[in-house]
Amino acid sequence: MASDLEKQIAYWRCQNKPVIFIAKTLKVPCDEIRKVIFAWKRKTQAYLDSLESEPALFLNPDIRGLLQSTDLTLDYARKLLSNENVVNYMVLNRNEKHDRYMDCLRYHILLVQ
Repeated sequence: MASDLEKQIAYWRCQNKPVIFIAKTLKVPCDEIRKVIFAWKRKTQAYLDSLESEPALFLNPDIRGLLQSTDLTLDYARKLLSNENVVNYMVLNRNEKHDRYMDCLRYHILLVQ
């Protein structure tokens, strides 16, 4: 189960906020935020590597609305991760190290795992 801090970090990452903003808002050191995000990346890499891409996949779909309206629950995570546009976004961006929306998606992956 995700900690309260992880849930708050995920909320702000889903709102496309940088680490510095999150740290100031939550009154937590930036390094602590980065440590949590790095742990998400490590824990979800195998899942992301297992995703199959669509043959004619060229453009990043716009999934901002789906991510910004999340309630960070298991049910929403299942719905989100089954969305074709979200899967395509994850395939295209799975190796991006500084993608805030990927951090949001990683949190949802951890909820489902």
